[in-house]
Amino acid sequence: MITRYALLLLWLLAGFQSSAQFWQPAKVLSADYLLWSPVRRLKAQDFQLKVRPRNNLSQSFASFGVQLSGNNMDLLGKNANHVVQNYVHRPGSYLDPADTLSTSLQLRYLQTEWDIYEIAARRLRQQLRGAATRIILWGKPDASELLRTTFEAASQRVIQYSDETKYGLFLDKQLEWERQIASELAELADFATAK
Repeated sequence: MITRYALLLLWLLAGFQSSAQFWQPAKVLSADYLLWSPVRRLKAQDFQLKVRPRNNLSQSFASFGVQLSGNNMDLLGKNANHVVQNYVHRPGSYLDPADTLSTSLQLRYLQTEWDIYEIAARRLRQQLRGAATRIILWGKPDASELLRTTFEAASQRVIQYSDETKYGLFLDKQLEWERQIASELAELADFATAK
């Protein structure tokens, strides 16, 4: 009987060690990164990259990212949602300096993009939490692969959003997207990092 428990413990530890390689140690992001928040929206001062005057850039740009942080055992704890971080890299983001009249439209457009990535991050959290035991014991599904496919799908959705709204300029389509995004965020509220 004791031998069975010892073997089970050894098997669990071996599974943990083999799957732990997919995760980085949990760390606090520097001030250069801003995590998505349901209450704090993007502001002009969040875009810190200064582009030269009379450049060839015709739009604003935000450097969004989704990453895994922590280890796979965190998926079983009360902070499981914090394993997936959705952020904007402030020094890698800029607002179109030639278009200061429509800064609010640019911010609205970029915030909507970021909200689309938040939906993807919540879906990834949902997948990881649902597969936590399998990830811990067998290292499958591969968390890095789930992250890659989730981010690719979100990027495709951002392209669709940009196309349908002409970068947020078709306000009727913009409102449709905002309503749909709000609905999806509400449906995935259990997988948010902040309430």
